[in-house]
Amino acid sequence: MVASRARIGILGTRPGVRSDLKAQLEARSIEVVLEATLANVVAGKASLIEAEVLLLDLERAGDKDLDVLDELLEFTPVPMVFFDGSGSDSPGWWARFAEKLLQTVQRQRAAHLDQPSSSPALLVGGALRVWVLGASFGGPDALKRFFGALPDLPGAALIVGQHIGDGFVEVLAAQLNRAGRVPVVPAAEGVRLQAGFAYVAPVGQRVVIDSSGSFIFRPEPERLAYSPSINAIMNEVAIRFGSRSGAIVFTGMGDDGALGCRAIAEAGGEVWVQERSSCAIDSMPACAEATGAVRRSGPPEALAKALLASLTAS
Repeated sequence: MVASRARIGILGTRPGVRSDLKAQLEARSIEVVLEATLANVVAGKASLIEAEVLLLDLERAGDKDLDVLDELLEFTPVPMVFFDGSGSDSPGWWARFAEKLLQTVQRQRAAHLDQPSSSPALLVGGALRVWVLGASFGGPDALKRFFGALPDLPGAALIVGQHIGDGFVEVLAAQLNRAGRVPVVPAAEGVRLQAGFAYVAPVGQRVVIDSSGSFIFRPEPERLAYSPSINAIMNEVAIRFGSRSGAIVFTGMGDDGALGCRAIAEAGGEVWVQERSSCAIDSMPACAEATGAVRRSGPPEALAKALLASLTAS
């Protein structure tokens, strides 16, 4: 049996069915951590980060719901179980169904334990530290405030993952470059990460860092809820740099970055967020905080000063 209560998320188009599912599962000691529509997930009104398995009811799904499902199938690592209610009136059906969910959770937990928390950290230019700055709505202003208060990056490089339109990466890099003293440039394929520099991640391409510490770009799948994927950037940095990785989640809509924060923390890195009262929209910092990985919060200027102090002391 599962050692701690299984955490299930219920997504569906029928509120009454979602409510019945929740009651049946909780009666069998399964914790329901999410009950929402598919549309609410995409709109950032519901977060998947606590769910170990997603239970989906698609009986009355429309075209928009199915489009959302396509995105979930492609980009969400959480396993899914589909529910249509067939046979649920027969004796013992709910007990068998609950056992199926528990077995899925067991497999998910076992797979997670079998994976190393991080690969050996890279030694690029000595002991380079790499921090990811993730932002969405309101991000450019918050990032300008951050870079304006950051005079130096001793022994560290930054990768900026800002949800932004295609063609605006260069514009954002130029704005951030003017905001302070740290050089900010668009990330370019084949360029090796260097201490003292910040790199703005491209849109529509997956950022990979090779064994030499250089950028490699791979095509993103066509359907992507967020671009660039902050989760993917953080996960890559966690794998490559281990305990020398870090992340700061700034203002933004949705939950991109939450899974990445978990990866950074499990690799031994630091996770910080922008103080929610200073955010244009606080959904991304709130979702990051919900992971339990966050160790510091503050306005952008305070985070910049704290980062400099941390890098100087290490």
